[in-house]
Amino acid sequence: MKKLRFANTYFVYLSIFLLVLVLLKGTTVKGATRGISLGLISIQPSFFARVALVFFFANVLDKKHDLLLETKNILHFPKNFPELTLLTVLVFVLIFVGKHLSAIVIAGVTLMSMLLYAGIRKRIILIIMGLGLLTGMLIITQGDSFRMQRMQTFKKYSLFFKERDLSQSANADYQVRESLVALTSGGLFGTGIARGRAKHYYLPEARTDYVYTIIGEEAGYLGAMVVFLLHSLLFFAALRMSNKQENRYYRFLGAGMALNIYSNVLVNTGVAMSILPPTGNTLPFISYGGSALLMDSVAVGVILNISAQRRTL
Repeated sequence: MKKLRFANTYFVYLSIFLLVLVLLKGTTVKGATRGISLGLISIQPSFFARVALVFFFANVLDKKHDLLLETKNILHFPKNFPELTLLTVLVFVLIFVGKHLSAIVIAGVTLMSMLLYAGIRKRIILIIMGLGLLTGMLIITQGDSFRMQRMQTFKKYSLFFKERDLSQSANADYQVRESLVALTSGGLFGTGIARGRAKHYYLPEARTDYVYTIIGEEAGYLGAMVVFLLHSLLFFAALRMSNKQENRYYRFLGAGMALNIYSNVLVNTGVAMSILPPTGNTLPFISYGGSALLMDSVAVGVILNISAQRRTL
């Protein structure tokens, strides 16, 4: 990791270049421009950008840790950390233009958690969260109509809302409705591996966004919980390892990589169970997808590399 540290900022610059390249020459699938076709393979730079930002934040938070602890006001944060503010906003804007909002949500949760882990004052995090939620509401209400439709679908099927009218269903409800039907049909032990019906007849994106639903249908509640607990075990083991590191950069980097993976897990499983509004993202190490698998593997590789380091100052 020491040999790569000098390139942390260049990783972010590379991700910005790739995100711009996607907008100029990327392939558009289902209304979203996220990938670049390279002949036999296609890559999604938003996955690389999330990992690059973790490297970048870990580096800056280590170098300016004393300044972070002295930051008492939200107005001081952009002044004390202009590189974090400007580059993060630029990356998020480019991802947003490519219509990959779930990547922004996961990256935002990861980076805010890293700031909190590094010791920033909680009131600053609350203000950043408030600004993020306000921006999200403006995007949903004033942006593309499909996002408002997703929120209406979430309100209709989520258990958080008591008043729900399920008498009329719309096309926008289809994936959420079929996901819940498949999950509930699995019961405690499931229908049996390869005996589920949703992936063959009813549920689109069964290999990617809703793969957790298929696990719940075929392996039941117990199987779904085993998958979730395995992801949780990876997260807490990585976090415990990071806490033991005396090298502050390693500590922040390991925690950031663990948070990046686990935030993705929480969003994917939350969407499958309609705990969160429907959005497209993969389940780490299980969903089909080359870019996501590659970047999740890189994150685990970084964690394993850090765990093998001697605990040095």
